Amino acid sequence: MKKLIAISVMLVLLTGAAFAQISGDLNLGVTLIHSQSYENAPSTATDIYIGGRGADFGHENGAKWSLTFGEGTGSGRIVYRLHDNTFWGWFQWTPIEQLRIRFGWDRDGIWGAAQINGWGFTGVAKDLVAVRDYNGGLFMAARDAAFYGGLGDGIANVLAVSILPMDGLQINLGLPSIAAGNWGGGLGTKQEMSIALSTFHLNVVYNIEDVGVTRLSFVGLGGLGKDKEKTASVGRVFGSFYLTAIQGMAIDIGVRYDLPWQNAANQDNGGQLAVGFGFNMPQVVENLSFKLRAGATLSGKTNGADNATTISLGILPMYNFGSFRFYFHAGLGMSMPNQGDTSMDWFVNPYIQIPAGGFNFWIGLQIEEKDTGAKDGIAWGIPIGFNVNY
Repeated sequence: MKKLIAISVMLVLLTGAAFAQISGDLNLGVTLIHSQSYENAPSTATDIYIGGRGADFGHENGAKWSLTFGEGTGSGRIVYRLHDNTFWGWFQWTPIEQLRIRFGWDRDGIWGAAQINGWGFTGVAKDLVAVRDYNGGLFMAARDAAFYGGLGDGIANVLAVSILPMDGLQINLGLPSIAAGNWGGGLGTKQEMSIALSTFHLNVVYNIEDVGVTRLSFVGLGGLGKDKEKTASVGRVFGSFYLTAIQGMAIDIGVRYDLPWQNAANQDNGGQLAVGFGFNMPQVVENLSFKLRAGATLSGKTNGADNATTISLGILPMYNFGSFRFYFHAGLGMSMPNQGDTSMDWFVNPYIQIPAGGFNFWIGLQIEEKDTGAKDGIAWGIPIGFNVNY
């Protein structure tokens, strides 16, 4: 039945696409050669591979085809990821200018607040040749630990409603558990439904003309749905301000606070504070641009124990030589527990973009060292890729 419904929906979307304005893109990334050296796995220390998924630490081949369509009050997107054979899509209806309703799965996300620190820091290069910072590790503090990430990957079948009551103001409400498959125990007891509904996202955006954009977000984590025992977090709160008033640069400042809660053993959890900073100067001098992002997670407890303080920093200068663009992507992350040694990860990731109309060819070098996790050590790889827009 589920397959029949999915096929029916797809036929409707494809039919609509045939009579609408259509655009899309195709991305393909491949690792030519890669290797890794693990301190706790010396038997793999000299392994070198040709092709394949790429070195560990987040390198992997990627291939994605997308089709975006829209005309009048309806729009949507269909995406197929060739490398893991997954398919997703969404449809949006705008009956009036003040109301937007979207349903479906958008793995690229909506309403995200990390204007500099998030996906856009390296953009499409992240799926081709850039280090994939969202695969975990200490780099995550610089990416979006302090910024609201929106409704994206890992949150399927979302009902998202946006209200635009006045110029510059947008109020967004998302229910990521709207589909029966995300109710946990199903559509059974009142408690199960209340817990699922308490994972809502509330996001308020206000655009101050010629100054910047301020955002305030709340993400429910199930605690509001508990009837008696507070054994789940109520949620976390995000606030950020994207400053564009200074000519020639943009600054993003974000903060996150995890509301405190106690588990079934009466151990303290939450209370964590995270801060983030992003800086973008599109033209430092002629042909040279520069991006920087930084973040830190501070304080907080997990099962009664203090969390480590995590700090990370990333840079991305770019020089346009005309026929190609050279990027020098690099970063580091540090974890400082109250007891024990400090851990540090770092990466160096130069890459080149060669544009030719709507086609772009990419080649890069990835070198990473990780001091945490089950596979400590160094990995390197030489990825290539291309993307085309239509």
